[in-house]
Amino acid sequence: MIVSDYIASFLVEKEIKDVFLIDGSAVAGLIVAVARNGKLRYYCPLHEQAGAFAVDGYVKASGRLSVMLATSGPAGQNLLNGIAASYYDSIPALYLTGNINSRFMKPSPLIRQHGFQENDIVSMTKPVAKYANIVKNAEDIKFELEKAFFIATSGRPGPVLLDIPMDIQKANIEEDKLHTYIPPHSSIDIDSLKKSIKLCLKLIGDAKRPVILIGGGVWIAKAVEEAKALIERLNIPFFETWNMLDFCENDHPLYGGRVGTFGGDGRNFGIQNADLLLTIGSRISGRITGGMMHTFARAAKKIIVDIDNEELNYQQVKGDLNISCDAKIFIEELSKEIESTSFNNDFSWWVDKVKHWKGKYKVFKEEYWNQEGSVNPYVFVKVLSEEMREGDILVHEAGGNCVVTSQTFEAKKGQRVFTNNGNSSLGYSFPAAIGACIATKKPVLCITGDGGLNFNIQELQTIKHHNLPVKILVFNNQAYGITKAYRDTNFQSEYAGVDAGHGVSFPDFKKVAAAYGIKSVYIKDHDELREKIKYVLKSDEPVLCDINMVGFYNYNPKLGWKNPIEDQYPFIPRDEFRENMIIGLYDGWENPVYPG
Repeated sequence: MIVSDYIASFLVEKEIKDVFLIDGSAVAGLIVAVARNGKLRYYCPLHEQAGAFAVDGYVKASGRLSVMLATSGPAGQNLLNGIAASYYDSIPALYLTGNINSRFMKPSPLIRQHGFQENDIVSMTKPVAKYANIVKNAEDIKFELEKAFFIATSGRPGPVLLDIPMDIQKANIEEDKLHTYIPPHSSIDIDSLKKSIKLCLKLIGDAKRPVILIGGGVWIAKAVEEAKALIERLNIPFFETWNMLDFCENDHPLYGGRVGTFGGDGRNFGIQNADLLLTIGSRISGRITGGMMHTFARAAKKIIVDIDNEELNYQQVKGDLNISCDAKIFIEELSKEIESTSFNNDFSWWVDKVKHWKGKYKVFKEEYWNQEGSVNPYVFVKVLSEEMREGDILVHEAGGNCVVTSQTFEAKKGQRVFTNNGNSSLGYSFPAAIGACIATKKPVLCITGDGGLNFNIQELQTIKHHNLPVKILVFNNQAYGITKAYRDTNFQSEYAGVDAGHGVSFPDFKKVAAAYGIKSVYIKDHDELREKIKYVLKSDEPVLCDINMVGFYNYNPKLGWKNPIEDQYPFIPRDEFRENMIIGLYDGWENPVYPG
């Protein structure tokens, strides 16, 4: 057996079904092996970055690992943005790059290049991967594949890359003589965990205003249903980060809304007034806390559960009790402790208070319906979430459409809603939606902007080639909206590089879709909005929906970096603000600073 065929067999053994690849001489051996294996399907995006984003979307939609093959030099370099997307969002993936024959490789790092398209992709990848290595000996292939797969899927997951020179791919091996990888022994200190669990439950029991913050680590740990059961058993309010938009239905009786610098319904009053915060699966980043990190949940004792010890060692928000543990194991152990102690505290008044804030301070304003001549993005997301069905999949982009979607979308049972929050790369959502469609064999909705779609617009041919039912919803405001808003608040409305009047313009997407042979729909205003959304959702083929949002880039509520997250702009009257604060007011609350 040759190495390439062994690799294909290894992928089958690991229950990998779908492989993304782009041809090139240095990876041709691997591609041919995948194609002739017979148990692997392959898909050919038209750019390596798009392929890497598709891998990320594939895993996020299905929970199953996928693989990307690419050739040497620029191909591997093109993968880096997608690898980083998975790294920062803790998504496992396997990347295999081909490289030139070993004998042509430069013998010293002081030499710039020897072989054609030679580069050190391993060194380039290491900062954004859990593991990266070059396979220098054919006999190491089993060891390296097993090691890479274990590292990708264990602990806090992430992407890995193996670089395999052409001569190694072609080398003959005897499978029964290959040495194997033995994973390091790891075990949970169950006694220490149980002590932490007991203290955790005591702190919850002593609290008057406890809340739970659910982060993306709960989904990664496959603990969504267990987390819901825990919340309902404790009967205390909970909040979502933007990585968990699909955690629960919007009308869940304990759901307090989303939190952060743009936040969501409730204007962050619930989490800020808490006296105890239990955070599961979130590192509590600056996008949640705002610039005044010391004011985040400032009156609350903080219990932070994270599988990544380094995140606990270098916290931006310090925990009073830090628990290094997989989210699912923590939830299971805490649930056992609750049952053994018959925990039954009554937090009903506090639940009602949080529900009051969520209901009173809505992101969506009814006056948005009054906008004429174009579509308000908040109206669009509201109608879209009303029309989507249980179990539907939505992938959304970075930028302004991410803000509107994350603030406004109301999830239904079994839906999957995600983006790339950690790296937040334009051009992500369209190829990620392709990956999600391939993984689930279901129609997938993709929200992108006129800016973001151009980054990987060539993938229109991919959905046409496979007739993938990806519905591309283009928020067309003819600008980089979120950066235009940033220029207003930070650079006196200097718009260089953000719109047509300042150096950047966008094509007629309907004509572009037609050139690829893809159906398009144009939504001019609110009068035709719901009818055309229904049409797009019912279609069983690819559709590009061009939505007229010209001139819109005003995303509210939002936070300045000199205010705590409960005091967002537009500011509410100071007497009303003071009445909502159970905890102490921050210095300067009487005159909040406008964002900028």
